[in-house]
Amino acid sequence: MTVVRPGNRRFGLAIGLCYALLLATSFIVRTSRRPAGRVDPLEHTADVWAVDNGRLSSTRVRIAYRENPPDSRRDAETIVLLHGSPGRKEDFGQLAPVLARNARVVVPDLPGFGSSTRTLPDYSFRAHGLYVRQLLDHLGVQRAHVLGYSMGGGVALSLADLAPTRVASLTMLSAIGVQEMELTGDYYINHFVHGIQLGALWIAREGTPHMGRLDDAEIGVPYARNFFDSDQRPLRAILQRVDVPTLIVHGLDDTNVPIEAAREHHRLVPQSEMLTLPGDHFLVFTRAADVGAVVSTFVRRAAEGHAPSRSGADLARIRLAREPFNSMALPRVRGVAAAVFGGLLTVATLVSESVAGVASGMLVARGRVSASLAIGAGVMGGFMANVWPYLKRRRIGRRGFEEAPRPRLTAVSWLTSALWTAIRTTLFLLAATAASWLLFRFTPLAALPPYPRNAATMVLVLVLLKIGLAAATEKGRRLLVSTWRRSTRWEFWPPWIFYPPVFAYIVYLMVKHRSATIFTAANPAILAGGVLGESKYDILQGLVAGASDYVARACLIGGNLSAEAKTIAARCFMDAQCLTFPIVVKPNYGQRGSGVVIARSEDVLAQCLSQSAVDTIVQEYVGGAEFGVFYYRRPSESHGHIFSVTEKTLPSVVGDGRRTLEALILRDERAVCAARLYCDRHRHRLSTVPAHGETIALAELGTHCRGALFRDGGWVRSQALEARFDTIAKGFDGFFFGRFDVRLERQTEGGIEAFRAGHGFKILELNGVTSEATHIYHPGTPLMTAYRVLMRQWRIAFEIGEENHRRGAPLTSVRALIQLTHEYMRTSRRHLPEQPRQSAPATPILRSSDL
Repeated sequence: MTVVRPGNRRFGLAIGLCYALLLATSFIVRTSRRPAGRVDPLEHTADVWAVDNGRLSSTRVRIAYRENPPDSRRDAETIVLLHGSPGRKEDFGQLAPVLARNARVVVPDLPGFGSSTRTLPDYSFRAHGLYVRQLLDHLGVQRAHVLGYSMGGGVALSLADLAPTRVASLTMLSAIGVQEMELTGDYYINHFVHGIQLGALWIAREGTPHMGRLDDAEIGVPYARNFFDSDQRPLRAILQRVDVPTLIVHGLDDTNVPIEAAREHHRLVPQSEMLTLPGDHFLVFTRAADVGAVVSTFVRRAAEGHAPSRSGADLARIRLAREPFNSMALPRVRGVAAAVFGGLLTVATLVSESVAGVASGMLVARGRVSASLAIGAGVMGGFMANVWPYLKRRRIGRRGFEEAPRPRLTAVSWLTSALWTAIRTTLFLLAATAASWLLFRFTPLAALPPYPRNAATMVLVLVLLKIGLAAATEKGRRLLVSTWRRSTRWEFWPPWIFYPPVFAYIVYLMVKHRSATIFTAANPAILAGGVLGESKYDILQGLVAGASDYVARACLIGGNLSAEAKTIAARCFMDAQCLTFPIVVKPNYGQRGSGVVIARSEDVLAQCLSQSAVDTIVQEYVGGAEFGVFYYRRPSESHGHIFSVTEKTLPSVVGDGRRTLEALILRDERAVCAARLYCDRHRHRLSTVPAHGETIALAELGTHCRGALFRDGGWVRSQALEARFDTIAKGFDGFFFGRFDVRLERQTEGGIEAFRAGHGFKILELNGVTSEATHIYHPGTPLMTAYRVLMRQWRIAFEIGEENHRRGAPLTSVRALIQLTHEYMRTSRRHLPEQPRQSAPATPILRSSDL
């Protein structure tokens, strides 16, 4: 157990102050810097209007540009060279002189790069297209031949779309274009990746004391903003509209922009000419002379009218350009795109190995990624997911800073984990690839649009693999039965599926009663009527005042006490009340059995109290049968009514001396419905074989979500029982509506008869307005019957609340309910787990609030 000492705190504070001082100094240095004077005699500047969201603003932006040759004739053909990102005009240092032999060459630093203004409202290539148009106006150039390199291709296409009469010809050199060929091919995923890149570079620039060195970095925020602000989706339509002569030059080994992108651009622009050269993305550096000769010849032909426009293109190519894009023929990713795919698949594997495996299989089946890349990313993600618990050494505890257990790591364990992860990932990936290939080959999925096709494939492959793998074993088949029954029996549905009709009816009642919180007046004695955040101990004390013999004895232990003081207080209470183990430990503010633990020994009690960070109730354990009695009384009535009685059965299995506990759970027709819950709860003894006739309790708490079986207990209702609860409820002044959770003091038939006669039980809890008539969870209850009961229950709550409000009971505001919900969510994270951590309560832990 680690204790944070004041010295450590002062050291950390000193480090933080030093870093803040360095950061402030860096900010001062950066703001006081002055741009260096122009030293390049060929460099000129033009002041243009800033572009914000596609419109010109009132802010001025400086564009630095170079003109080759400096004394070129104004009547010569003008070629504008647009660099990529990251980039600057110096990138054309070898190409520009070649082109300048026969033309006037203008090479600007696009805003955000080089010597131009670095801070802009919009860095997209469409905004850059507007900047280039303004530069042409400044230079007095009416028509120019435009060459776009890499990301500059998007600028050139945007200029051709924004000002088609200003572009005499278009050259795309290793240029981007259609969205489908960029990185992952999906705009939203690419945008997400670019956003992460932008965030990392922005944090590096603004969060580190670099003294201005990162402000002009080539791989900096402007570069990231250029990608993040740009949208390549419209470029396909622009390519289909380009009317001017077009030349496409591309490297055969380009891994940044694949050669398939250039071929698609060549298809979309029927008048285009295409030249492929040996080389990668950087032909502008490595093949400048060859590129310059080809571009010079093309510009001369375009100027003389010998290069065709769209209207002069071949008819066969025009028909080919009109055909839809085949999304199934995307190229295999390489270079940066492969690295991005690998990173995304690795992260996806950390989130869900199954989904990531199916996605990898789909990509491999379509030829988008190589099998080695997919397997490598899957193995890396799976390995990281498996060894992370071993690498995680320290964590923040429930009440402060404490050290997590350190499992012993050996080379064997590392190698075993890595080998098993590799084998499992490879086999799953091969199965997913085969299933995806079969679906693409023999089903109509390939004809669907990309998003529906991918979603349908993902779901089908995942379901097929999951069902197929599960059906291969007896355990898997029984778990499939469990999943099926939980899906088809509404009592196991999650709240977000089951409750919407009930919520809709509550909204109707709010409108009908003209109040959103009128139901909070149903129980004036309970905070907010018992919606959320009420003190269970205060409610028990309210009941004790009029019916002490029928309330389980309890004491409240403050969450701010030390572990030792809590244990002493609990023992004093038990001694004073002559109580023995087991004893119940539960939070004072809780819902649906959250944080409730039955402590059966001194060590477990001390452990629970030391780990609890909230006010805790220590309560007498009552071991008989459990019932839920839902009661209500209108203020104008002299007698109340029992609305519902629920019999709560704690499920169990009986050993046969042959099967393991896991097998007994899976083979039991009722227990299999909650098999995953029970198996997780008893995970440390699943492989044990219970003796013949040995009964193993699967649950200890009468809560449906914790595995208890609820049955309709209306058979125990009697006039004597209703009279008893009516008396108890009237003794708690201000209570009218809610459910009593009770346990009988005897587990025999005589105990049931005593209960029906109104005796022999203890109240464990009383829940307010949001409690349910839980008899609806009786197996086989029709869904509509359950809805009718709940709606009637809420109708009564609203009616009682309205009547109490007319008698002067206050309402809880919506804002107060939101605050109660927030406070409950904050404290519920500090409740005890169902199985508390196995650590001894030694010296108190220093809480973060004490620092």
